[in-house]
Amino acid sequence: MYRYIIIDDEVLTREGTKKKIGTLDGKVTCIGEASNGLEGLKLLDELNPDIIITDMYMPVLDGSTFLVRAREKYPDTPIIVISGYKDFEYARQSISSNVLNYILKPFSKEDIINAMEEAIKNIENSRKTTEQINDMRKEKEYIQYDYDLQMLKSLILGYQANDAKLSSEKIRFLLDNHNFILFTITSNTPLDEIYLSNYAKENGYGDLGLYLNHLHDKNIGFYILCFPDKSPLQLSNTIHQISTQFIGRLSESGHNIAIGISTLTNDILQLHQAYKETIDALNSSKITDSNMYYIFNKDINKLQTVLWSGVDELYFRVESGESDKVLDLLNDLYSYCLNKNDLTLYDIKYYFSELIQNLKGILNNYFGSDLKTNSSSLQNIFNSIFSFEDLKSYMLQFLLNITNNMKGNNVYNIDDVIEKIKIYVQRNYSNNLSLDFIASLFYMNRSYISYLFKEKTGEKFIDYVTHTRIEKAKQLLENSDKKMYQIAKISGYDNVKYFFRIFKKEVGLSPEQYRIKYQSGHKGY
Repeated sequence: MYRYIIIDDEVLTREGTKKKIGTLDGKVTCIGEASNGLEGLKLLDELNPDIIITDMYMPVLDGSTFLVRAREKYPDTPIIVISGYKDFEYARQSISSNVLNYILKPFSKEDIINAMEEAIKNIENSRKTTEQINDMRKEKEYIQYDYDLQMLKSLILGYQANDAKLSSEKIRFLLDNHNFILFTITSNTPLDEIYLSNYAKENGYGDLGLYLNHLHDKNIGFYILCFPDKSPLQLSNTIHQISTQFIGRLSESGHNIAIGISTLTNDILQLHQAYKETIDALNSSKITDSNMYYIFNKDINKLQTVLWSGVDELYFRVESGESDKVLDLLNDLYSYCLNKNDLTLYDIKYYFSELIQNLKGILNNYFGSDLKTNSSSLQNIFNSIFSFEDLKSYMLQFLLNITNNMKGNNVYNIDDVIEKIKIYVQRNYSNNLSLDFIASLFYMNRSYISYLFKEKTGEKFIDYVTHTRIEKAKQLLENSDKKMYQIAKISGYDNVKYFFRIFKKEVGLSPEQYRIKYQSGHKGY
């Protein structure tokens, strides 16, 4: 229903006007009357009517002045002027004040009803136009908001490095003139972006930041906490409260949650650096941790060495295509990691990445392509894995794929076990080559393998290893400028003095003497 007021100094005119208008089939109602322009202005401020009906000639404040003042404050409200004067000045003022209709007294019922219906139509058209404009603005804001969300996700992941300009009013309001902290939330099951965005709003965090899902990984999400310089909130308390509430809500529905938290930054272009900090924070978790959050600091993730005794056998079993043994060794490695309570996810990721790179080096010997160049893609994979179980699954799949590809396609695919041993020594002279270890690789008795090796080659196994190592050392002395301790290490000797003694015994010269003599042009050793 549309509401109108009447401003006229004659009571009978006001009453007659109301009677002629009636309710227009329930469309209109009179909500107030005034006897002069000054009272009319007060009525406007108090009631804010949809339509104004006013006389022109009134005491205290006449219609001309009323129109000017009314239009200043209420430029879009339809005004119908009723007047007993054909005065040109009144008509001119009505036109300049954008009056909807000018009716001369006496007027008929039809005149005032037509004027009211025109006013109603004017209001409806205006509202429709306003709604269309608002809808267009909302649509534009929605498009800009969605674009900005995608841009923020790209910034976090490092896909967009510069020229990041926010266009959404909502996001600009959140991020302008604020510091930021990034939360990277990881789960063992997919995270629901809409649910978590609404949860943040319901708990009062919607005004403090934004929740975003990862562009590609449904098990990872981000919360950007916007923190004003002069906030009454304690930063550490806020971080704790937000983290524990996210973990509490998600763990109730079966999620196993870990949250990495960055340091404070004031530039959205630093979001990728903040993301790296959250990765480091998450990597500081222990294997058995569950539903915890981790805050980045520069001293976290000091690497601890993993000393698993089965590594050399693992390389051999993969290369020789023994998938069952590879699976057994992986299980042994997992047990080792679980029993080392001080190992972090970072330590294990680093160790696993070394395993993978070394295995790629072995593959490179077969297929002739530099597979080590894929280290960045490996890093990206590890940056999306934040649980020991997921790491296990990835390593199992990776190693079994390589192992199955090596079956029947490797240097050990021959029947002569002594030749296999010689090949292994030639390819692994830097490693531990005890007879016990070699016997275990080839499923043989230590004593029998010692006898068989001497029988087939004419020399003891240990002598064959020594000769192989010294030959490799001679090649390094001839063709490189490596230091003596480096050559000793590469040749399989941890003790440099012992290396010197063995080398001189085998060659008749010390390593330095051999290098000098060789470089002087005297070969033949």
